[in-house]
Amino acid sequence: MSNKKLVSSPGQNLKTLYEQVFEKVYPHINGHKKGILFTVIHLIVPENAQEILSLSNISDKASVEEDLSILSDIIDIFVSTPNGKKQQITAQFQEVFNNLLDLNKYENNDLKLFQIVVIGCLIVGASACLSFLRKAQQSPKNIPSNIPSNIPLGNSSPPQKNPQSLCLVVPASVLGGNIKENYPINISEIGKLIDNSAYFLCIEPAQADTIQNQLELTEENITNVSEQREVYIRINIADAEEIIGKKFPYILKRYLPANGIGVVRKIACLKYLSVSGLDEFNRIF
Repeated sequence: MSNKKLVSSPGQNLKTLYEQVFEKVYPHINGHKKGILFTVIHLIVPENAQEILSLSNISDKASVEEDLSILSDIIDIFVSTPNGKKQQITAQFQEVFNNLLDLNKYENNDLKLFQIVVIGCLIVGASACLSFLRKAQQSPKNIPSNIPSNIPLGNSSPPQKNPQSLCLVVPASVLGGNIKENYPINISEIGKLIDNSAYFLCIEPAQADTIQNQLELTEENITNVSEQREVYIRINIADAEEIIGKKFPYILKRYLPANGIGVVRKIACLKYLSVSGLDEFNRIF
């Protein structure tokens, strides 16, 4: 019997890496129709995201299909050839790509999301993905006891839970230039928004959709309104089940996930003096 040690192929290792990244970002992109690749890149490399997005012309308004179309550009880079065999090689590469990633394991919508995450991983590189996973594992509750902390989690890690929605009404003056729709927001920044909120509500995303539709929101540019103008902001936060139903700001802040991250899903001015829909919120006096 051969004593040769069996090792995974580079392709299989990359597949595992992409699946781990997908597991971590899935709660932040599930159910959204625009700006998915934009959000994925911001989540993986927040410090370099703007430069990468500008270079790649990736928009926060891009549809799912527009995000997926970038794959053809990536394939073109791999199969660039001076002869006339490009079309044949492209088809062969696509077949290998599909087989490598075992796409049949995903439902149709999740399949598209996974493909977009893979595109994001290819754009930012394996090193950035590994760094992202290590940071995501810093919270002990996400690390199984039988896995060393310096090794990325495999498929045995517990699945990410669905995100919860934190809805706030704050004065325009507390919104810095870095708080934008589809951008990540850290727990420290969320805490500052809570401290300055006039109304807040912690609910599941489906309920948040219903209540958001009851609010009278405007299309005004927030940078052009007065500092006292009331602004609605909705943030989805993963692993934040314990914030649901909290009635007091200091208790709400206590139950925010310490190493969590949110994604801003909506920012809009409330119609002046409108209270429509706010009866569902907790008011801070």
